Amino acid sequence: MHKIRRVLSLAVPGTAFLLSGCYTYRLVEEPLVGSVARVRVPVEAAVTGPGSPAGTVALEGLVVSAGDTLALEAETRQFAGTSREVLRYDTLRVARDGVASIEVRNFSVVRSVTLGAGVAAGTVALALAALGTEAGEGGEGPGEGGPESFAATFSIVVGTVARLFRR
Repeated sequence: MHKIRRVLSLAVPGTAFLLSGCYTYRLVEEPLVGSVARVRVPVEAAVTGPGSPAGTVALEGLVVSAGDTLALEAETRQFAGTSREVLRYDTLRVARDGVASIEVRNFSVVRSVTLGAGVAAGTVALALAALGTEAGEGGEGPGEGGPESFAATFSIVVGTVARLFRR
């Protein structure tokens, strides 16, 4: 029983943390001030030709103002050594005629629920394995439990979650 409590005490905060990070981006014409947006800006290449693709750079940040010029507050992280991190906040201004696309970040309920269900299923499987019940011990033949069935179930769950989050 102690093993189950340990697994659950780690899984519940982990699930809450993961559920807060599932986002999707949707194209918009005009982002709202205060929303988080990703702006794609075309980059001029040093070498151009008829077959060379136009490159873009993605800038992401909090929309400070929107009008003829789009102002984003972007966060830059720089690491100095292993234990020091420097955060720098810059305000980037992009002219509207120089923007290729604007995408606004939205919370995705479907992805969050799917991820939460996957984490919960993994937690239950680990708890059952820790108890040594049917998923962790069993007969010798296929389909009678045992480590092989646990590994197969775990790989199916991981594969399904990976397919759902593929973009």
